[in-house]
Amino acid sequence: MKRTKRFAALALAAGIGLASPLFVYDAAARPGGGQTFRSRSSSSSSSSSSSRSSSSSSSPWSGSSGSRSSSPSSSPSSSSSESTSYSGSSAGFSGPFVLVVLAMGAVFFVASTILQKQREAERGWESDLPDPEEERTRAARRRKRERKQAPAEKPRQRKNHSTLESALRALGSKDPHFSRVLFEDFLYALYTEVQAARGKSKLDTLGSYLAESAIAAYSPYPAAEVRDVVIGAMRFEAVVAQSEPVRRIELVVGFEVNYTEVSADGEEQSYWVSETWRLLRDPDVASRPPEKTRLFGCPNCGAPQDKAIGSKCAYCGVVASAGTLDWTVFSIDIEAREPRGPMLTGTTEEVGTDLPTVVAPGVKSKWSALTEKDPALRWSAWKARVEAIFHAFHEGWSSQKLVLARPYLSDNLFQSQRYWIDTYREQKLRNITEDARIVSIDLARVLSDTYYDAVTVRVFASCRDYTVDGDGKVVAGSETKERAYSEYWTLIRGAERRGAPRIDPVCPNCGAPNAEINMSGACGHCNAHLTAGEFDWVLSRIEQDEVYRG
Repeated sequence: MKRTKRFAALALAAGIGLASPLFVYDAAARPGGGQTFRSRSSSSSSSSSSSRSSSSSSSPWSGSSGSRSSSPSSSPSSSSSESTSYSGSSAGFSGPFVLVVLAMGAVFFVASTILQKQREAERGWESDLPDPEEERTRAARRRKRERKQAPAEKPRQRKNHSTLESALRALGSKDPHFSRVLFEDFLYALYTEVQAARGKSKLDTLGSYLAESAIAAYSPYPAAEVRDVVIGAMRFEAVVAQSEPVRRIELVVGFEVNYTEVSADGEEQSYWVSETWRLLRDPDVASRPPEKTRLFGCPNCGAPQDKAIGSKCAYCGVVASAGTLDWTVFSIDIEAREPRGPMLTGTTEEVGTDLPTVVAPGVKSKWSALTEKDPALRWSAWKARVEAIFHAFHEGWSSQKLVLARPYLSDNLFQSQRYWIDTYREQKLRNITEDARIVSIDLARVLSDTYYDAVTVRVFASCRDYTVDGDGKVVAGSETKERAYSEYWTLIRGAERRGAPRIDPVCPNCGAPNAEINMSGACGHCNAHLTAGEFDWVLSRIEQDEVYRG
């Protein structure tokens, strides 16, 4: 548009420029003698010869030169008439000439305007595009102005905590139903779910729980199937409460796991891996209730994740941004991955048995609070329950009849122990813990929340630990030498339950023999589920000295 205006202005100026000398001459003639373009008639009367000479010419310019050429033969009177004749002849052609020039200028202007419009029409919408350079300049100014007006970013305020509970309290969490027991169960289930999805190439269906960077950590390890996932150890390595600029809890969790991968060609390979997961969550997000701990649908509506598009639910349309609806794993480091199966015939030295017991702060007062809530709970009776579980566990382990210990083991622990029993069987081996007995029990930690009471003790024990093959030959350990060791055992029970712990081998709900309790943990007589602490204390976790952090 600017170019069009400039072009039109130049055309108009050109026309005016061509006509300007005539306008100037006309203006000069008037003060000198009052001559006008009409002075041609007076000139003609004073010198008819030059007038005729001029008139004989067909063009104004030839008329003017004719007037000049006639001067030598002209009379003195004609001399005065020469100047008059010159000016008169100029006035004679200036009128049409000006009109011609103006007409040419108008035609030129109209033509250029039409041409310019045609060009604009050919360029179409592009003619309306802003000047890119001007836009860049404006954007730079706008950014500069916004930076000046934007509030200064708040510095990150982070603090390490020893437990998730203390971090939640520090942030003034509005999640009063957080349960450490349920959260650990959630992590076990999430790890298993992730490996199962990896084996089906469907990690993206867990986009509500895994950030893209976490999913990418497994891209170098494709597998057609991942099975036999056994979590040997899980430990909280760091807990951070961040109050600024965004309130959130960050958790670093270490896993040591065995699993078996099946390739696309059907080849199987077992691995031992060590991984570090980093998770985050808004401290005010409500924790899951017990019945939903192991479900991984949409964290907003619960719809299945198989049709999710990344972190967006296909049903409710909500996008699960990192930590806004549930825990999100934002990074995974696979620190070690060794292609080996379970080591069943080696002899592993005990580590950490001589270390002091890791005792949580205020453990005695918390135990007292627990006994005040349930006066029937006595330390002696509780220890008797631990010893009953200990002996049933070792008997079932040594005989490879884990059903004997089923009433006392949580679902997660039972599944992992059954994996080991099956692995021994596959290799025609049997591990025996003979003369197993508890030497002492130290109280280490007491937790109580909305759903569960959890008590952790350090169990010092001794036994003759050895492994035999199918022929009864000892292939590992010693059948004569006792082995002393210690482990941290965590037992759980529903927070609403009351009463003294039982040691008789019967269903705590109906009194049916333990033999009635099936592998799913339900009593075959009354159908009550018993292995989630609904009725009595059950063993939920076993941690070795070297990995327990409290």
